[in-house]
Amino acid sequence: MNRRPPRCVLISYDEDEQAIQTCAIDRSLVDKLIQAALTVPWPLESQNFILGDEFARQIGGVALLLLAQTQPKLAPYINVTRNSEPPPKD
Repeated sequence: MNRRPPRCVLISYDEDEQAIQTCAIDRSLVDKLIQAALTVPWPLESQNFILGDEFARQIGGVALLLLAQTQPKLAPYINVTRNSEPPPKD
């Protein structure tokens, strides 16, 4: 069995092409970047180990909103409902 190494999915916005780009990359190539980055954990237990439509909507919305923080030209195109509930307390 030919097993591939773990991958990461990167999402970016190309302002010149006005396109969202997604790519899968070998995780070992970005491990150091992940350690230095703002990370938002999404424990599978908090989703009852079900990654369904609502989870996909949430994580996709977060990705777009994070991109718009540093690329404001993307912001006018984003039309997602933001969570109005405060995050759970630890």
